[in-house]
Amino acid sequence: MKVERITTLENLDNIGEKWNKFLFSSPQNCIFLTNEWFYSWWKCFSEDNSLEILIFKDEDENILGIAPFMSKERKLQFLASHEVSDYCDFITPEERINEFYENLLEYLKINYSGIDKIKLINIKYSSPTLKVLPELGSTNKLDYKCSRTGVAPFLVLPSSYRDYLARLDKKNRHELRRKLKRIESLKGVKILKITDTEELQTYTDDFISLHKKSSPSKAEFWRKKGMTDFFRELIYRFSQKRWIELNFLFYRDKIIAALLNFSFFDQIYFYNSTYDKEYAWYSPGLFLFNHCLKQAIHEGKREADFLRGEEKYKYNLGAKESSLFQIILSLK
Repeated sequence: MKVERITTLENLDNIGEKWNKFLFSSPQNCIFLTNEWFYSWWKCFSEDNSLEILIFKDEDENILGIAPFMSKERKLQFLASHEVSDYCDFITPEERINEFYENLLEYLKINYSGIDKIKLINIKYSSPTLKVLPELGSTNKLDYKCSRTGVAPFLVLPSSYRDYLARLDKKNRHELRRKLKRIESLKGVKILKITDTEELQTYTDDFISLHKKSSPSKAEFWRKKGMTDFFRELIYRFSQKRWIELNFLFYRDKIIAALLNFSFFDQIYFYNSTYDKEYAWYSPGLFLFNHCLKQAIHEGKREADFLRGEEKYKYNLGAKESSLFQIILSLK
């Protein structure tokens, strides 16, 4: 395999079409591994890191694998951060998995001799990285540590909303119906779904403002350098692909809940949500989640991903637990 290094934002942008075409046909296909995601992340959070994306190719320049890295000092890690990147991984087709990982390790040992540690975060339980990389690391006598670091609950969607309700256990089904009735008792409640680029840009400030007010930790989240710019960049780029939607719940003319979703192939990702604490008794956030689940089922989505975090409401809505892992690998 030949290797092309992507070290600039311009080169990352230029390879976008080929990158996504390769990703879409891979078993790792995921919104967090798109070229648009990495472009937005690097543009806003690069700071003093160095971009080190490795593109593995055959002699005819066909892509065989992608390793989305960045480096700082003597550490190589996924091009990601815990704050915003729910899933991370390498990208390679099923039939090339072992060959790709073997070539990756060999290339890293030869060309990154100054690197002491490789940090791979937020790897899904189903990823071949969790099986193949430790095996190769052991064969090559490399020190590695694999640990469970969190959960990302998900829900396999049925063909109808009626079936979805039937799958909920009796207690959760009763609680959902009871809480939905609360907000349905309010007069003047409506939902606005926004997917248009210009409208999304107009309403982004409203979403951020409500999110900031919801808790001190969320206000701190938005104070992180580059965070607001990242969301604006991501919303713009994803909206061009029709991969993003912003759902608002209004009571009269006031926004009382908001849900930012990614719509990608046959999946819906519930990325960020917030609600007005003044209306907490009415469970406006739950009402909006239920609406978006119903909509996703109607659109024929196969899975709803609630992403990282073990918040109780995810399980109350029927989500099942899925583990995330981290691998620390030493090349020495």
